Amino acid sequence: MSKSYALREESFGYTFFDKKKLKHKFLLSEELESWYKQNNIAEKDVEIIKVKNHFFRKDIIYSPIRIYFEITLACNLRCRYCYNDSGLPRKNELSTKEIFKALDDFKKQNVLDIRFTGGEPTCRKDWFEIMAYAKKLDFAVSCNTNAAYIDKSIPEKFSKLNIEQVTVSLDGNKENHERNRGKNTFDRTVSNLQKMCDLGVNLRINTLINKYSINDVEFILDIASKYTKEINFFTIVFLGRGFHAENSDGVTVSEHLEMSKKIEKLKKEYPDLKILHFAEVSHTTSVGQECESKFLLKVGPPSGFTTFNVISNGDYACGGYSPYISKNLPLGNVKQQDIFNVWQTDEKLEKIRDDSHKLILFCNKCEKFKNRECQGSKYETELIRLLNPEVKNPTCIFGDGPSLLKIC
Repeated sequence: MSKSYALREESFGYTFFDKKKLKHKFLLSEELESWYKQNNIAEKDVEIIKVKNHFFRKDIIYSPIRIYFEITLACNLRCRYCYNDSGLPRKNELSTKEIFKALDDFKKQNVLDIRFTGGEPTCRKDWFEIMAYAKKLDFAVSCNTNAAYIDKSIPEKFSKLNIEQVTVSLDGNKENHERNRGKNTFDRTVSNLQKMCDLGVNLRINTLINKYSINDVEFILDIASKYTKEINFFTIVFLGRGFHAENSDGVTVSEHLEMSKKIEKLKKEYPDLKILHFAEVSHTTSVGQECESKFLLKVGPPSGFTTFNVISNGDYACGGYSPYISKNLPLGNVKQQDIFNVWQTDEKLEKIRDDSHKLILFCNKCEKFKNRECQGSKYETELIRLLNPEVKNPTCIFGDGPSLLKIC
């Protein structure tokens, strides 16, 4: 029987993982007992995951906590801001058997959490079998979807899977959602949200912020409060089909900050809804500076430090946007390379970690960032700017100048 929590051995002690909340906590060995008592956790509810490779680095965690697994580029929509230009599947996408093998390998290397992405994952004929297999392996399983299904059986299939979370994209009121997602998508999406909610699916909403949807905060929160337990607001990465939309549709740092201040005031009106914004997800899943002194871990953002990515042809990537920024960023392939060896030894990945680490240190010296007046820089957005100097970074107060990868 599946257990509610996992406790994975690390060089410093443990990674404790709550499967329902999809959250991790690093713990020293001597902290474990008090952590259990403090959170009313019974040992019988915890799966113990022991180290399998005894030679591993001590400055990073053993293996990724979460893998974002893009299983197809096929999509039923042609969204304006799609960073990976989804629509048609790749010619060389992994087969069902290859995906099963990859999942087996991830389980052997103590990965805890799989989030399936696309494209639109449900455009794969075998999507249900893939997610059911991941559940069988006892991963925490979640899925990103546009929920603009015409197929009425999909909400019920999600309910049968009983996965930890289904994240639905909703980008504003009907006009503003369809400005990005296309005509006649809003009603289908909301209808399927309601169906999945009625069927007991654990739901979350993802909302892209642009100059239109920034005015729809209360509208979206009202919908989210009816059907979901969580919502995340985040800014667009102008890449793929959305590359040239930055000047027309982007928000400024100050506009984003004002929106976030408004959200903070609104939180009390939605006590049962977890509202994430202003890069909270990134900050809570990063390896922060406190981990350097306490756990002797290298400081860095989620990508390459707690999370990893696989795209639909099996290539490893450090971040979901990386494969679409530069063709030089694949870090091996699941069909040839073991994820543990890539995570631990890949030189290209280590260079990305070093650059990401420098950006974190740069931000931590900035008063605006420390005062939460700036969302901060990210490796992938700065890499876009490095390769395309005309692009700005709307999340950072230095976003109008040269890429911080040059400065750092």
